[in-house]
Amino acid sequence: MNSPKLFQLTEKDKIHYKNLIEKIDISQKNEIIGILGMKIASLLNEDKLNSVEEELIEDMAKLVKILEIHTELSEIIVRKILFAMSYFIDENDEIPDIIPNYGYLDDITVVTWIMNDIEEKIPKIANA
Repeated sequence: MNSPKLFQLTEKDKIHYKNLIEKIDISQKNEIIGILGMKIASLLNEDKLNSVEEELIEDMAKLVKILEIHTELSEIIVRKILFAMSYFIDENDEIPDIIPNYGYLDDITVVTWIMNDIEEKIPKIANA
C-alpha cells in the first residue's frame, strides 16, 4: 500500500526528524527492539488490523531483520532504522495512535520515508 496522502512530510519535518535521528542512542538498540515487540504484540491482540497497521508490522519486521543480517551497517543507517522503530513505538507522535483509522498515518509516512532512504544503501531490503 502506498502511504496515504493525508499526512505528508514537509521539508521542515524532515529537518526536524534528521536532527532527532542524530540523537538516537545506538546502544539502546535492544531496548528499542524489545519495546517494538511489545507494541506489535499489542496490535496483534486487537480484533482487526487495518491495512496501514499491517504494513507497519511488516515494515518493522523487515527493519529488525535488516539489523540482524547486516551487522556492518553504518552508524547513520542504524540510527535511521532505530528512529523509524522509535517513531512507531511512540503513541503520542504527530497523530496519536489511539485515533481510529488515522493514528498511524504519520507513522507509515515516516517509516516509508526512512525505508526509501535506506533501500538504496541496503540492496537486500526487499528480501529481508
